[in-house]
Amino acid sequence: MFSCRFCLFSLVSVLCIYLCVGSSPTKKCVEIEKQALLKLKDGFFYGDILSSWNSDDCCQWKGISCNNLTGHVTRLDLPQHSYNARSEDLIFLADAMPTEKTYNIPRGLGGKIDSSICELHHLTFLDLNYNGLIGEIPACIGSLGQLIELKLALNGLDGSIPHTLANLSNLQNLDLGYNHKLDANDLEWLPLLSNLRYLDLSHVYLGSAIGWPSSISKIPSLLELYLNDCDLSQVDPKSFSHINSSTSLRMLSLSENNFNSSILSWVLNVSKVLTVLDLSNNELDGSQIEFFQTLCQIKELYLGSNKLSGQLSDYLPEMCFAQHDLEVLDLEHNPFSSGLLPDFSWISSLKRLSLKNTNIVGPLSFDNLPRLKALDLSLNHLNGSLPIFEVTKFASLEFLDLSHNELSGTLSYTIGQLSKLWFLSVSSNKLNGIISKTHLLSLSKLEILDLSGNSLSFTLNPNWVPLFQLRYFLASSCILGPQFPMWLKYQRKLLVLQISNTSIMDTFPKWFGDISSSLSYLNVSHNKLSGVLPSIKTGLMSKWDFRFNNLSGSLPLFPPNVYSLFLSNNMFSGSVSSICSMSPMFLTYLDLSSNLLAGPLPNCWDKFKYLWVLNLANNSLSGRIPSSFGTLKEVQSIHLNNNNLSGEIPSLAPSIDLRFIDFGDNILEGTLPTWFDVLNDLTVLRLRGNKIQGNIPTSLCDITTLQVLDLSSNNITGEIPQCLSHISALSDVEFRKESFSHYIYEAIIFNSIQIGFFVDETTLIWKGENQEYGKILGLMSIIDLSDNHLIGDIPQSITTLKALIALNLSRNNLTGFIPDNIGDMKMLESLDLSRNHLDGRMPTSFSNLNFLSYMNLSFNNLSGEIPISTQLQSFDASMYVGNVGLCGPPLKKQCTGDNNGIIGENDTHEYMNFGFYISLGLGFCVGFWGVCGTLFLNSLWRHAYFQFFNNIYDWLCVTIVVFINKIKRRLQIQD
Repeated sequence: MFSCRFCLFSLVSVLCIYLCVGSSPTKKCVEIEKQALLKLKDGFFYGDILSSWNSDDCCQWKGISCNNLTGHVTRLDLPQHSYNARSEDLIFLADAMPTEKTYNIPRGLGGKIDSSICELHHLTFLDLNYNGLIGEIPACIGSLGQLIELKLALNGLDGSIPHTLANLSNLQNLDLGYNHKLDANDLEWLPLLSNLRYLDLSHVYLGSAIGWPSSISKIPSLLELYLNDCDLSQVDPKSFSHINSSTSLRMLSLSENNFNSSILSWVLNVSKVLTVLDLSNNELDGSQIEFFQTLCQIKELYLGSNKLSGQLSDYLPEMCFAQHDLEVLDLEHNPFSSGLLPDFSWISSLKRLSLKNTNIVGPLSFDNLPRLKALDLSLNHLNGSLPIFEVTKFASLEFLDLSHNELSGTLSYTIGQLSKLWFLSVSSNKLNGIISKTHLLSLSKLEILDLSGNSLSFTLNPNWVPLFQLRYFLASSCILGPQFPMWLKYQRKLLVLQISNTSIMDTFPKWFGDISSSLSYLNVSHNKLSGVLPSIKTGLMSKWDFRFNNLSGSLPLFPPNVYSLFLSNNMFSGSVSSICSMSPMFLTYLDLSSNLLAGPLPNCWDKFKYLWVLNLANNSLSGRIPSSFGTLKEVQSIHLNNNNLSGEIPSLAPSIDLRFIDFGDNILEGTLPTWFDVLNDLTVLRLRGNKIQGNIPTSLCDITTLQVLDLSSNNITGEIPQCLSHISALSDVEFRKESFSHYIYEAIIFNSIQIGFFVDETTLIWKGENQEYGKILGLMSIIDLSDNHLIGDIPQSITTLKALIALNLSRNNLTGFIPDNIGDMKMLESLDLSRNHLDGRMPTSFSNLNFLSYMNLSFNNLSGEIPISTQLQSFDASMYVGNVGLCGPPLKKQCTGDNNGIIGENDTHEYMNFGFYISLGLGFCVGFWGVCGTLFLNSLWRHAYFQFFNNIYDWLCVTIVVFINKIKRRLQIQD
């Protein structure tokens, strides 16, 4: 009876509690926590992202979750981008192309993490990943004892990781990775986190944490560990022999730490149950290959970018896991010895295999790999024909990369039967033949297709509608024309379209504007497209390349998010002022060169805040260079050459990153600016072919990086500065040469690929002829001051420019002698001193110029014998013409006698300089007045002096008379 009453009482109590709780409304957030959140918001730079944080109930705010009963904040979840640090974040490991647009990442919160966050005592989940946060991690976070997950990855946090985090006894997930300014002096506090399952400290500096192996080994419950690029110290196998191995660690990633093979011993010691191991980007050399015989549970192994050598086939028998459940094997970028592709068919569980850049040679052949999803054999030396891809052997294949090999022949029709393929690349091979509908028939999941760098010809019906929706299509150097490919009309998801040099001779179709709305990169250069450009609208950060076509009309309006715009070598006409209407937010490259553009330059360049390269060369632009050019603070390269620009050069001093200035072949006036010295990175300065006057400013000597100085064909006067020897790039042979190639990359999933480039080009006089230089311009070191009105001597200091390869001082009014030490300029390949007023002889040090392949000394006043050397006698005689006194080969005029006659007259030139004449004058004065002054002042010496000469005179007279008388007597005797 009592039992029944008790049960009834309990039932009623539970029912009452349920009714009370169920009928009560969800409790609002605690006021003190609301105020803490508002204070936290105030510490963010871009708190406007949290616009919802203004209502009464903070539990309704974005990223906030509360306990329904207590109203306490339990979750703060504000990541601005999805993030995964797993080692399989590699392109060949993706099941499909991700749908997220990684190039359009939302703006982060910015600012600092305010200590008010520590007032959220009931917080169990904190995620502020990818927010651009700066400053230190508040030490008081260690007081949040209920915290289970702490994620602060991909920020700009600095300072040391606070040891107070050791108090978070409930913490299971700690992710502080990719904070490059964060560090930790030791990791001894980590074992106190007894419930820790996941730890990511990738890209955090741990170089001072000497005892890291011991600390990591003592974390009892750890399942996943990521310590990529942490500058970890090498391990000593003897130091951890006493450490017991973990029974829990399944995933271990230690890439990019420069570990040698000794790390393998620690890996074996720390866990016997590893299923995923990433040791890529280290210094493993294969000396402990037997290590792989013990880890038989491995399912995914990443050993890419190490120093594994020997035959690739020798490694496979040592991998006991290969006979069990191995699914992923990454050995890419290792210097294996050249060898054939090993047989992998015996690894029946293999799903993903990357042997990229592993020196595989010979034909491409496969056995049965029905479970294989991804295969990357790019950057090898495979040759011969492509195999027949039988569906039964590759039933699961989704990713195939055979690019950058030496494969030839045609593309097999059977590749069109691999219906699961989403990535196919055979670019940069030697394939030929046709691409028909059959090749692409069943590829309904295809998203990336790269056939570029082959001689394949597309023969697709204009009315064909593909089953796939490509995101990337690259077919440069294939044949798609002569008509614009009509099947592209149906590709509404295209991000990258690279169809340069594809023999298209057509106009842009009307529907092109529809597919362009999704494009982030378009390259149709080196075709024969004509007509006007269609309207292009896109909200993406886009890159457009229309170079080397026959496009005409005025410059079109481009969307404000355009990143790079290449329209050179077309027939665009009219004014450039339309670019002022673009409102370019992020324009970095603007190339309008080699068109028919005319009129003045607009004065709106202050809009182009991020411009790196500006090329307006080879047009008919006129007027002055606008002063707003000085607002281009990010610009590195400016080309205005070959126009009709006039006036003075405006100040570009604010553009401190300028490396390349080419204002040549205009009608610019005024003097050379003195602000050049603030351009510490200036490498090329070309102002040739203008009307610039005045002296060469000594401020040019302060630009240590200057490699090319071309001031030729101006009206420059004065002397050549002695200080040119201060330019390190011209005097130091070891000085690092600059490259003038600007590469453009596009993100494909987790990697970036080079999809385009811009090369700074210019015309220089090299060996007496105009030469166009582009990719190798960075190797040049040239001074060209020719065709001016320079006077005076060639400075002796110029011979210290030992890295100079070309010197042109021709067509000036230089006088004096050729510097004796000119032979010290041993890198010199081209020397032109013609049409000056140089005299004296050619220094014998000329014979030291072993690389000299061009020299012109014509029309000077040189004399003497031409020194003997292999180079000097090999030049044509016209290189010495106009020097009347020169003799010897290759001239027909021979030197006289033993060469003392002509040459002797000029032997004195080595010492008959200004100092010689000063010494001669002083010597004469001292000698003359030393004798005559003494005789004038001292009468006794004067009388003695003249008496001496009188005595000599008398003696000579007597002697001569006596001698004559003796001769007469002898003659009389003979008679």
